[in-house]
Amino acid sequence: MSHTAITPAQFAAAAERLPSTPQIYARLNAALKDPDIGLDEIAAIVRLDASLSARVLRLSNSPMFGRGQPVDNLMDAINRTGLDEIYRLVGAAMSSQLYVTGLPIYGVGGDELCSNSLATAIAAEFLAERTGCDPHRLYTLGLLRSVGCLMLQRLAVHQICPPMAGRKPTGEQVLSWEQATFGIDHREAAVELFQIWKFPDHFGIPVSHHHQPLGAPDEALKTTALLHLSAYVAESIGCGLSIDKTVFSTDAEVVLAAGVSIDDVAACADSARTSTAAMTLMLNAA
Repeated sequence: MSHTAITPAQFAAAAERLPSTPQIYARLNAALKDPDIGLDEIAAIVRLDASLSARVLRLSNSPMFGRGQPVDNLMDAINRTGLDEIYRLVGAAMSSQLYVTGLPIYGVGGDELCSNSLATAIAAEFLAERTGCDPHRLYTLGLLRSVGCLMLQRLAVHQICPPMAGRKPTGEQVLSWEQATFGIDHREAAVELFQIWKFPDHFGIPVSHHHQPLGAPDEALKTTALLHLSAYVAESIGCGLSIDKTVFSTDAEVVLAAGVSIDDVAACADSARTSTAAMTLMLNAA
């Protein structure tokens, strides 16, 4: 079947139908860079999405964070858990909201997609802390690296794509199918979404290159390599995506570019396995 490339108007219309939570997360990311930010300002951002704020409140009362009496407002929840933990919780809640329906055209279920998003984010944060990179940025990149697939799923209606049409033996073949079908692959779609959601201009560069990180611009090489290794870690602990097969590795040049050691990657896998399981249980309970 022949296809015509997706138009900018079709892309913009599909983007409007996605949940608004990434835009809120972008605002939260920017706000947390202000050392003088107040809890009331953070709470006001989270409250922009009622379902998100309710989920975060439930998560703050979970056994992982709950201490003493349950809290019933966001200010108390933020005060209880701390700003870094609120950032993680909001991100995890955002991810589960975005990815819950999965990707039928790729044959990827919602649980698989959510698990991969969370595991990649946790691994990315761990490795960022080992290298002095911004852990918030890496955590967010881990959560959202596959959001372009979600966008193409929404656009599939225009191309009359049947379920499983995008399920291919290797990640490289998936990208080729996307280009032939939509005129854009999921990495490029993610970068366009980040612009629509008003993330910083440079934010999407690591996602656009993370399959082949050594091709990234010099200023983004380290972050891109870290994202690649984080996706590898997620795969190594059983949280990989079938559409990423043969893409990620611990190539010596990539490890060097990331500024970590192979021992760091192994330690990351151990930590990510435990933390992902704990966070998944918490999300399911809330």
